Amino acid sequence: MKVRVLGVSGSEVPGHNLPAFLIDGSMLLDAGTVGQSLDSRAQSKITHIILSHAHLDHVKGIPFLLDNLTVTKSGSPITLISGIDVLLDIRNNLLNGRIWPDFTKIPNGNVPSLKFRAIHPSRQITINGYRIYCEKMNHTVPAYGYIIEQTGKKTLAYTGDTGPTKLFWEKVSRLKADCLIVETSFPNSLTDLALKSGHLTPALLKNEFAKMKNIPSRIYITHSKPGYLKEIRKEIKALRMANLAFLEDNQIFTL
Repeated sequence: MKVRVLGVSGSEVPGHNLPAFLIDGSMLLDAGTVGQSLDSRAQSKITHIILSHAHLDHVKGIPFLLDNLTVTKSGSPITLISGIDVLLDIRNNLLNGRIWPDFTKIPNGNVPSLKFRAIHPSRQITINGYRIYCEKMNHTVPAYGYIIEQTGKKTLAYTGDTGPTKLFWEKVSRLKADCLIVETSFPNSLTDLALKSGHLTPALLKNEFAKMKNIPSRIYITHSKPGYLKEIRKEIKALRMANLAFLEDNQIFTL
């Protein structure tokens, strides 16, 4: 499994892209950044977007990706995957024909540029050799974390945005994920804000690790607020966990 990091930032400022992870060139895990990081050829190879939740920093790239693919008549229809409540958020509040065109009807209803596919924590789905599991997360809007298992190979877990939770870690541990991408948005000094907004700090993250029997051998930090990145890095380092590292925009790693 090859993961190309398009963006990892918890906010958009110069030099910091919003969260998006391209898996094996065809599957996006969140889509905060797409068109600014991928050329038209790379965009045309995307077939699926797995969406954690509908907050703008995780969906910003979707409208422009659909526009680009439709105008150039390139690529296959995009299938957007998430919980039904998240898909309804996108349909009703973003691709609703007012904020942005409804690409489930463009170019026409028979051959649309976008399709929706719901996923539920009680059952996995299979896409092109990947088994995809989800679990509800602790955030201010409906949100999901994902575990993506490549048949016979490696398994990647991704929290999206979340505060302290439980069931996701049980699933990550049971499926013995090899790699985890986990949010850490705020420093410890802003713990109250983190909890109110459904996010983690380094200290809260350490508590979450204690909920797993099987901790992934590789853990990558994402979604840090740029203004607090230096402080968060220092506090993560203080945890003294050798398998913890920060992801960077444009980084590529393999499992």
